[in-house]
Amino acid sequence: MGVIEAIKKGFGVAAKYIGLVLVLVVFNLIWNLASIPFVNQAAAPELSPIAALLSIFFILVSVFIQSGSLALVRDFVKEGKTTLSSFVKYGLSYYLRLLGLGILIILLISIIGLIVALIVIATAPLNNTVVTVIAALIAIALGAVGLYYILLLILSPYIIVCEELGVIDAMKRSIKIVRRSIGKILLLLVVLILISMALGFLIGLLTGILTLAFPAGVGQIIIAIVNSLFNGYLGIVMMASFMVFYLGLIEKEKTSAQKVF
Repeated sequence: MGVIEAIKKGFGVAAKYIGLVLVLVVFNLIWNLASIPFVNQAAAPELSPIAALLSIFFILVSVFIQSGSLALVRDFVKEGKTTLSSFVKYGLSYYLRLLGLGILIILLISIIGLIVALIVIATAPLNNTVVTVIAALIAIALGAVGLYYILLLILSPYIIVCEELGVIDAMKRSIKIVRRSIGKILLLLVVLILISMALGFLIGLLTGILTLAFPAGVGQIIIAIVNSLFNGYLGIVMMASFMVFYLGLIEKEKTSAQKVF
């Protein structure tokens, strides 16, 4: 499965499965509209605890949305059809595993970040150029290693949903699969990011020009709606592209195994 082919099919899934796109659009719109009052927290610091609680709630619900969306995209890619009525069932079925995966990845990032911070804090007071340069190189190396391992785990959610594995087993399998195809997977990720950035810049520019004709409050609502539409659609495109690519890798793996025997 080629990168461009996977992306084309990703756009195809998003275009055909408008119902699922709308689920993400509505979810993003609710969050964007709810967060408008907290944009200027400096003017109302008493809202900060509420904003923090709202963010935590949003993250927890987003895991449910991700669980249901991944499973429905899996069905659509594999079978060419699915039913939106299964969304809640799928969301609940994979929720704890995807939540656990997210927590482990956050812990990994936090540990690496903490080590880097400790290196900087320990060496900064020495005012020694050589030590500072060495510390900076070590920090950069640790950051690069961390990014590498995060990349190796990128297929973990898809493995959980497609192969019904637990969190640790899915992470191990993701590392194994990604290492074999890391070039293509990195290219897929970069191309999707570039597409997202290009479309985001264009849509953001047009939206910015449009909002100039409206009062600030109305402009924020328009931006929230446009961002929700953009993120909902591109979210399914990226999810479907990786799903198509992953299932292609698995199919290739099965074909190779059959040839061996």
